[in-house]
Amino acid sequence: KQWYQRRVRAMRLKLDKLLSLIVVLACVITFFYSMSGYMLESSSPHSSQLINRDNVALVHNHVVAEHHVQDARINALVERNPVPHPTDSPTIHSEAAPTKPPKPRVPGYKIVGEGLLVPEGKEKSFLFIKTHKCGTSTMVNMLYLYGIRRRLNFVTQPWQRGLDVEMPLLPPRSGEEYNFQIAHATFKPERQHELLPKFKTFYTTIIRSPIKRFVSAFAYYGIDRSNNRAEDGTLLSLEATIQKWFDQNQTVFAPTNETCSIGPVVNGLSKDLGFQEYLDRPGTLQSKINDFIEDLAQEMDFVLLTDFFDESLVLLKEQMGWEFQDIFFMKRFYTVDRSRKDSTLSQKTIELIYKFNTVDVQLYNFFYQTFKMKVKAYGVDLLKQKTAEFRQKRIDFENSCFNKPEEDDKSQTFNKEWTLTDFGQEEKSCTLLHMRDILLDFLISELQVTKDFTSPDAEEMMKIWSGKHSPMSPEDKELVTSIQKAYDDHGVEMNVR
Repeated sequence: KQWYQRRVRAMRLKLDKLLSLIVVLACVITFFYSMSGYMLESSSPHSSQLINRDNVALVHNHVVAEHHVQDARINALVERNPVPHPTDSPTIHSEAAPTKPPKPRVPGYKIVGEGLLVPEGKEKSFLFIKTHKCGTSTMVNMLYLYGIRRRLNFVTQPWQRGLDVEMPLLPPRSGEEYNFQIAHATFKPERQHELLPKFKTFYTTIIRSPIKRFVSAFAYYGIDRSNNRAEDGTLLSLEATIQKWFDQNQTVFAPTNETCSIGPVVNGLSKDLGFQEYLDRPGTLQSKINDFIEDLAQEMDFVLLTDFFDESLVLLKEQMGWEFQDIFFMKRFYTVDRSRKDSTLSQKTIELIYKFNTVDVQLYNFFYQTFKMKVKAYGVDLLKQKTAEFRQKRIDFENSCFNKPEEDDKSQTFNKEWTLTDFGQEEKSCTLLHMRDILLDFLISELQVTKDFTSPDAEEMMKIWSGKHSPMSPEDKELVTSIQKAYDDHGVEMNVR
């Protein structure tokens, strides 16, 4: 009997060891199977379109050419010299390609064009970080019109032009939630996630070539005007003025190993997009820039480029499922003192601007490359075709709306000499697209507070929120109600004849 019990215990011990071995083998097999699946997925043609943290870490080492060879997928899709010369017009080169089989679906993504992957479920909520000196005054009226037509709820401060998301906000319409943001605001991801949850909101912004943006800001903020005289009073060239300003401010603006200057002129893009918070962290300046760009790439679903303005709008339209009429805009502003802004800069001055704007340069270089990747994924020839179609439709619409003088007075910043045609007087969106954006900030505040003039508490709410601001004029009220009614009745197709 004792012998039998010993045999049973021995068999149980062997069985336990065998079961443990089976469990270990199963775990090992599962691990290798998962890894092989991951590797197969990451080597698929779609993975090159997804901006993951590995891609980010590789791409924003762009300043060292040999780093590019570490990621063949990126090398195959983007050009080696991402920052255009300030006087160049960027072009997209077409490449002949064989007919491709249909792209398989990727869970959580839809395919736009030939193969651009776009997150699903973000079509009804939209965040646009409006950056300074990047052509946003041209673009923002288009977005206001989009939101007013659909009675969207803007993240905004009451009757204010700018936006600080940490300050008290105008509430959305009663019983609704925020689903639109387009005001000038510093990007603060954690707070933005509370207001417009990332999982259901399309996050986007716009950036511009660092040279062009710097020159524009240099003039706009008065730096050019206050520094463009030599000691004897003679007028300095733009190039000499820039060099003089940098020479006088070397200790202020020159980047160090740990920090750099950011402000409305120097590294202004990075300031708008939240780089200040990274400057307060420990580490080298380059590590802070790397973290900033990496995190921003995770936040932004799409970054438009002013240098590819029309192409960017078409790609935005395609990803959001909009119509061409949703991206019509009016070029409302001219560049004052155009001869000075268009003056040629030497390579020495360009390098000087690059040096002092190192964060903006690296930021632009990275998103220039990701833009190229999206163009390739969507289809170069297809984008050319869609952009040409859009340009024709837009200019036809603009010409239908306005009578334009043969020679506009380009000493004025605003093309106020345009007058409405008969069609333009009937089609109210023509007027709204041509309005100053500060007026539209006020219009959307009142629409939101009064629930499009339908709230029984509208008068009381206006007293609470509008402060000293007067309510809309009867003309403005008729303008927005006509636009909303036309959209309710006919959608955007009323905008073309």
